[in-house]
Amino acid sequence: ITKVSVGVKILTMVCVTIPRLVVTLTLLWLGCRWLTATESFADIILNALALTFLIDLNSLLYRTVMPKRDLVDAQKTCVLKDEQLEPSFLNYTADLIWFLLAVFWVWLYVFHVQVVLTEYNYDV
Repeated sequence: ITKVSVGVKILTMVCVTIPRLVVTLTLLWLGCRWLTATESFADIILNALALTFLIDLNSLLYRTVMPKRDLVDAQKTCVLKDEQLEPSFLNYTADLIWFLLAVFWVWLYVFHVQVVLTEYNYDV
């Protein structure tokens, strides 16, 4: 694929990217709430595995339902870029930024957002 029109980009945003973002954020919110309400350590592990299954369900269905030929065609499809991206500071620190964002979300959820543990006094 050498060029994608503006209409196709907008259609992709509306039909793919925005719904996927909504589902991901909903799973983040409900998953945090669900794991916070879990009472035992064994149940937390089982619930975390269930959430992992839900997150991976779309790729599992894709690999199971799609014909083999379509899977091969999708793997061989390449989008050509106009210019080669130069290495930058952001390329090297992207994982660190995602890690810090995850730590910030956990802090924000536990101390300011969650409503499951109403009398949380650091002794759970």
